[in-house]
Amino acid sequence: MAQKRRKDLMEKRRQQRITLLCIAGGIGAVLLSVLICLIVFDIRLPGDEEAAPEQTAIPYDASLPFSPSDLTGEQLQQLRTQGSLRLSDGPRGISVGDSLDLLLTRYPSSFTQKQADSDQTGEQSDEEIILYCADYFENQNGVMTALPPRGLLSVDTGKIIVTLLAPTSAYPAGTLDNYGSYEHVYCRYTIDPDTMTISSIVLGIDQ
Repeated sequence: MAQKRRKDLMEKRRQQRITLLCIAGGIGAVLLSVLICLIVFDIRLPGDEEAAPEQTAIPYDASLPFSPSDLTGEQLQQLRTQGSLRLSDGPRGISVGDSLDLLLTRYPSSFTQKQADSDQTGEQSDEEIILYCADYFENQNGVMTALPPRGLLSVDTGKIIVTLLAPTSAYPAGTLDNYGSYEHVYCRYTIDPDTMTISSIVLGIDQ
């Protein structure tokens, strides 16, 4: 009798193990199926969403020149009271420490090289590149001049300077020589030639 009971007990335990293995196998199959579905159909679990790409405060179009729309209302107000602002984070997501190459990707450019003697605008150093401009004309003094909105790249006292200049409102039709009598905003980037990175950003207004 004792031997029969022992045999029955062992048989019962064996059946229990088989049942547990079947249950575990079923759960494993379900989990595997769920995992395959997640991979194949790119289903994301809660809390696993990708971070949204970082965006600058003001949307911009890199094919358009710098303009007052690249500035916040607060910045414009400060410029009108202070004249200029030194920034660590400038327009179009460009910050101190960023490369010159990155800066140039945020604005249009045609890279027109100007001669040092007769073709310079008279407002920058002898080494000057016009990145973009609304027009290029000879003023009444015979000096070739880039009409804003414009971007100039120049070398001054060993530093590379990128100056972006734009009127705060559209010029009257036919404006050329007298553009300087209108209000403009500018953004001036100073680039360290050793690292080719931006060392300072200054916003300003000419009233």
